[in-house]
Amino acid sequence: MILEFKFKNFRSAKDWQILSFEASADKVSEEYYCTTINDTKVLKLGILYGANASGKTNVLLALDFIRKIAISPKINKMQPIGFTPFLLDDTTKKECGVFELTFFVNNMKHIYYLEVDNSAVLKETLKYYPGKQPAEIFSRETINGITHIRLGSKVKLNVAEQEKLQVNTLSNMSVVSAYATANFMFPELERVYNYFLKQWLPILLPQTDLKTWTTGEMEAEKENKSFLLDLLHRADFNISGFDVQQNEKNKKDTDLIFEHTIVANGTSSVHYLPDILESAGTIRYYGLGTILNILLERNAIIPVDELENSLHPDLFAHFINLFLVNSTYSQLIFSTHNLQSLDTEDLRKDVVWFTEKKDDGSTDLFSLDDFNIRNGVSFLNAYNAGKFGAKPTLGGIFIPKKR
Repeated sequence: MILEFKFKNFRSAKDWQILSFEASADKVSEEYYCTTINDTKVLKLGILYGANASGKTNVLLALDFIRKIAISPKINKMQPIGFTPFLLDDTTKKECGVFELTFFVNNMKHIYYLEVDNSAVLKETLKYYPGKQPAEIFSRETINGITHIRLGSKVKLNVAEQEKLQVNTLSNMSVVSAYATANFMFPELERVYNYFLKQWLPILLPQTDLKTWTTGEMEAEKENKSFLLDLLHRADFNISGFDVQQNEKNKKDTDLIFEHTIVANGTSSVHYLPDILESAGTIRYYGLGTILNILLERNAIIPVDELENSLHPDLFAHFINLFLVNSTYSQLIFSTHNLQSLDTEDLRKDVVWFTEKKDDGSTDLFSLDDFNIRNGVSFLNAYNAGKFGAKPTLGGIFIPKKR
């Protein structure tokens, strides 16, 4: 689980931005929102609000960036890293980006630190807490295109393994991803690599084809089907089944068919509709069903941009509540424009975050918990009144006529 994520000079984040999942002393619904790891209460949910172009998506992309750099080795040292600095400043556009992730793997705290530009990983360190004090797993620097790796005192690798790790780590890739190409066991790095590879899912953007991905997952794991069917029945009570069939014209393609049981004049009948005739909300919930299943079955971390797309507010709230009540070590981090969640009595302040665009075009990320507002007060009314900021400034609605 993520405890804290810090980053600066990445896309719209010019200065340090901090996203924390360490729970406050607030007792509101902590049995649902919080998980305790080694006496630390960790939040399972993070909600991002803010005006368009204020940087919500960029916070999620920053999380996805550290995931990708940790698991994606490069073929050659000429490949760009895919890093974009803050470009609205002549100084920052020439500087590196900095990322620091504090997280738990197997109940053990780790800290992963990166400095990158688009051509190289300049600095990288990984520490963990085998006890009360941190121990270094490795540190690396890239100087004039040459990578230098130093292993911590508790790491037990022989000389040949150390040399192989050094050779495999190109200047434009992380040590963590380089380990994936090495044919030896490095337990301290193995658990961290698997954490990024198996527990983190790629960012889900509004344009992500969730339908195709979910269909593939369902065919691979047949037990997912009953879970999905139950969710779909909640979204559309007429849906009584669905199946994947071969396309009659092109045998390589498949069609997703939904079964509807209709009752008319006391008589029930069954009808079949292709997915293109289903509502956008039904297809969206079908896609999100596997996401929810992963969150409940694995210790997963999933960032989602605009989670509420095409969903009725009640269905959106139901999805969130299903996750909170039935998950333990998973985390769901999402952006949304659905303000109804702010009007929920049992909403914790420390799970709500706002992004606001500053005058220089950069993003400011801050928590609802930073404001002195007591529980029981409508957060929605306070937000609409502008007490938290993070709202679009639209001006009047009068448009002068052209002469």
